Amino acid sequence: MQAGSGTPQQGGKFGKKVVMWLALVGVILAGIAVMMFTSVSFLLKSEGWVAHSYQVLDTLDLTESRFTDAQSAERGYVATCKPAMLSPFKRDLPQIFGDIAALRTLTADNPAQHVRAMALGTAITGELERMSGIIATTTGGHQIQAETMLADPGDNAAIRKIRVLIDDMQVDERALLTARLRNVTFFAWATLASSAVGVLAIAAILLFVLRLIRRETARREATETSLQDSNQKLGVSLEELHRYNVAAQAVSVLGELLQTCRSTGEAVAIAGRHLRETYPQASFSIALAGTNRGELERITVEGDGTLFSPEFRATDCWGLRRARLHQAGPGSFEPCCDHLHNTGGHYACVPLLAQGDTLGVLTVAMDNAIPDFDRQNIQTVCEQLALALANLGLQESLRNQSVRDPLTGLFNRRFMDEAMERETTRAMRGKQPLTVAMLDIDHFKRFNDTYGHEGGDALLSAFAKLLTKHARREDIVCRYGGEEFAIILPGASLEAAAARLEEIRLAVKSLQATSGGRPLGAVSMSAGIALFPRDGATAAQALAAADAALYRAKHEGRDRVICAQAPEKQSA
Repeated sequence: MQAGSGTPQQGGKFGKKVVMWLALVGVILAGIAVMMFTSVSFLLKSEGWVAHSYQVLDTLDLTESRFTDAQSAERGYVATCKPAMLSPFKRDLPQIFGDIAALRTLTADNPAQHVRAMALGTAITGELERMSGIIATTTGGHQIQAETMLADPGDNAAIRKIRVLIDDMQVDERALLTARLRNVTFFAWATLASSAVGVLAIAAILLFVLRLIRRETARREATETSLQDSNQKLGVSLEELHRYNVAAQAVSVLGELLQTCRSTGEAVAIAGRHLRETYPQASFSIALAGTNRGELERITVEGDGTLFSPEFRATDCWGLRRARLHQAGPGSFEPCCDHLHNTGGHYACVPLLAQGDTLGVLTVAMDNAIPDFDRQNIQTVCEQLALALANLGLQESLRNQSVRDPLTGLFNRRFMDEAMERETTRAMRGKQPLTVAMLDIDHFKRFNDTYGHEGGDALLSAFAKLLTKHARREDIVCRYGGEEFAIILPGASLEAAAARLEEIRLAVKSLQATSGGRPLGAVSMSAGIALFPRDGATAAQALAAADAALYRAKHEGRDRVICAQAPEKQSA
């Protein structure tokens, strides 16, 4: 067996190494994705700026071309006085103004170009106005004067200024275009290079991991061969190894089942069935601790039940005393536990421990000595069962906190509302009577004023215990709020409910509540009863009818039980 003892540890190291390399592959893939996303984002952005530069240059070319056409049309008209020569001028004039507006918008991102575009627009607008004046002069029959205006040196200077502005803007925009094209090229190559490097790195890592896997596979095959040889030398058969494997799988399934149990009884039953099927020749007993942790009660037994006490104290079990597995039998120096009878064979007590608490004990009895493997397997079952019982106890505690009143231990108003809805639906479906009673401790404020809140709490607690004592199993006793209580009585007629509440009223008069060792004095109660659906078609209406009857009882002198008035009596 020693030949394979290092295999799990080495396998764990190998698994961690593979995970580490695969994680590195994931990191590289994530890095490539980030780099490609960034590069593509910049690439798209740069391409957008390239298109923007091309648009600016195209607009400048169109502006220059249309302005030249307009100028030619003006000079042709002045020279010939033919109206047909004005067609290009009239056609290009609105388009030129549109080009100027587009240039102002397109250069808004570039302050220097935007200043030139504004100056170009002003110059072209002024020149177009001057050209319109020359055309108007020619149209008025003053051709000589128009020709003189055309020869004005100022006109030539304005035109040269327009040419210079257009040339400057084209030079700057082409420089920007060159830089932006360079960026596009750079980001394209960066994307390609990063992808290539990442792919090569991933391929190298995957090849390395494949080599590791092949080497680990070869090592494991050699280890398994060595392990089989060692097992044959030590006398461990393949059947025993198979048994160990089956037992481990069964315990795994048991743990899964126990974690999905909904009650303590269900968990104990599943664990008992597992032990019975695994060890049919043995007898088992599972005892759990009650509210008094010093006492244990047998919950389930398999096999010969006469071997185990139905109830015993924790001190009667050596396993519980020592808080670990205890076994005894013929030929053993260990003492026998007092909670076993007629133990002529071997037995073991395994305490159920979880989260620092002792939840119970599992006792197994066999005719022969319990093998080490079986003892370890039984102890594993106990650990699984104890963990499940601890979880169920925690769930039950949380459930009680959500539906129980912390002072009295009765159901709270939230649970009462849900129970009323459920019971009214059940009563309607089964055509069974359902009564609800509202109870109130008379002059409770006087108790609080006289004995303080501690006295009031003591009285409420004692009153709740009395209600629980006189309630049927199917009755639902709730604390409605303050000194008010409610009892839901499924299947009880109005007469039966009134008799039960009268019995409780008389018992309350004999209630001896104390606080701090001193009696709280005589107590009385008032109650109102309503019948569903006679006194209310819904749960809320039935409760309101019972509450109204309680108010009548208080108004008529307290210390009495009053039933809600039937609808025909109320109308009368």
